Amino acid sequence: MDKYLTFLYVRRGNAGVKSIRIHRMLVVFSFAFFLFLMAVFVFSSIKYAGVQRKNFEMVNLQRENVKLHGKLDEFSARVNNLNKRMDNNFELQNRVRMLAGMDPLSKDVWQVGVGGPAPYGVVVDGDVSDYLSSSSKKNLDKLFRQSRLELENYKDIMDILQKEKKIRDCTPTIRPLKGGFVSSGYGPRMDPFSGRLAMHKGVDFCARNGTPVTTTADGVVTIAGENGGFGLVVEVNHRIGFETKYAHMSRILVKRGQRIKRGEVIGLVGSTGRSTGSHLHYEVVFRGVSRNPLHYIIPEDLYFE
Repeated sequence: MDKYLTFLYVRRGNAGVKSIRIHRMLVVFSFAFFLFLMAVFVFSSIKYAGVQRKNFEMVNLQRENVKLHGKLDEFSARVNNLNKRMDNNFELQNRVRMLAGMDPLSKDVWQVGVGGPAPYGVVVDGDVSDYLSSSSKKNLDKLFRQSRLELENYKDIMDILQKEKKIRDCTPTIRPLKGGFVSSGYGPRMDPFSGRLAMHKGVDFCARNGTPVTTTADGVVTIAGENGGFGLVVEVNHRIGFETKYAHMSRILVKRGQRIKRGEVIGLVGSTGRSTGSHLHYEVVFRGVSRNPLHYIIPEDLYFE
């Protein structure tokens, strides 16, 4: 085989044909070198594009990292602020517990310990937890436990307050009328009709005829009508052992079996039955034994619902 390659080319203007002989190996080497250069160019272009893409991604990651650090700082500040509010709630809870007659929570109990399963909504493992500072995670975990303890604590307080409210609502603690004055107290006295010593089981409030009479606690009307020497009488059962009686009224405004609330008008002051003048006879009975009504009446400046 000829080791050379002959190339013919025609010159312009009929100047004849020119021939060039080139060694075959030189042609092969030149073509291989050209392919090598093309491969290097393509590889370098791809490498350069990859480097540029990584640089672009790195810049974006740095920007996101700056934003993330800012958000984490804001998050830590909010957690610390919430932690301070929970400390204030601790003081408030103890004040409410004392009002409810409960023992205050101790600082040790309020820390609610550490351990057990993670609180709901908190990522303990994985990439997300790596972004949170150790102190923030501890504070957040404690806040979840404290909020759960706070909820249970308020439920206990509400249960006690509701029970006590029922007792308070059914205890005769207010005056049965506004105005007037006590004309005859509880205890032994001279009977105005017989002139003999007799036990007066209630308190007489002297007031103008027609003055509204109000029930002194929540309850159910058991008697509403004429009752011998007591004249027009209303008796109320307050369900927790208390019963009250309102006698000598001129008019009754409730019916037997009716449920009534403290302060509700049940009748008007009068002088019916065995009476010497316009007044209200008021009795308090606790578990079948008559009591001095004045011992249960809370002064208006101290009473509150």
